[in-house]
Amino acid sequence: MTSFRTKSFAECTFSRHLLMRRWQTTSYQHGWRFPADWFLPEVRTVVTSLATRSSVPPPTARSLGAARARNGVGISETMTDFRALFLAADRNMDIEALQSLAEGWAEAAESAPPISCTDVQTGLATQAHFQRRIHELSIFGTACSHPYALAILSLPQPLESRGHRWTLLARLGETVQRQLHGTGATAMYKNSAVHVLLPLSAGNLGQLMECRTAMESLGEGALRPARMQFFPLANAPSEPAPQDYIPEAM
Repeated sequence: MTSFRTKSFAECTFSRHLLMRRWQTTSYQHGWRFPADWFLPEVRTVVTSLATRSSVPPPTARSLGAARARNGVGISETMTDFRALFLAADRNMDIEALQSLAEGWAEAAESAPPISCTDVQTGLATQAHFQRRIHELSIFGTACSHPYALAILSLPQPLESRGHRWTLLARLGETVQRQLHGTGATAMYKNSAVHVLLPLSAGNLGQLMECRTAMESLGEGALRPARMQFFPLANAPSEPAPQDYIPEAM
């Protein structure tokens, strides 16, 4: 006699968790660019749907597409990620769900307000905008008149707290913008370091060194010494870009 039973809550939870991990890994392998941006609440809803039935309901797929658009993910990357879900689940692609995903993305992209490109603490570029600039260069590098480089100026950690005071960060941002004005550079503050993406030229390198000196003079020496790392960027879009476009400062 055959015995049937309903999966326990623990079994269902494990199944969803395993599918989510497989989807995430497969999506990264197929070109998802920024791992930190992958997970959204809508991801969990989609996983729950596919783990408990044979398809993803159109409204669920539409919600994920809209969420991706609001977070600045392009339509191609959104659809590639969705296909990765079905590869991870070893299921045939749900064409109706894919179409709903695209429709949700398009509707949200049309109505979404522009995402701010400026960090409120420093006035420099946000991490998302900075990463987008590096990604653009990895695609259109040969169209640039100058090769680019990434400089990371690592600052000393404050002794009395986890991060630098907001007043010092504001002055830091003003200094960097002033010193690099006219260079075509994009700068971002992350993890007690200033990341600078700039066209390579003798004049720009000179201004970058002056910028480091000006940074070290702030806060009565609190930002001294500023250690610099330099990463020339490949100037050919045919070369694969690294998975994480911003090297961590050592």
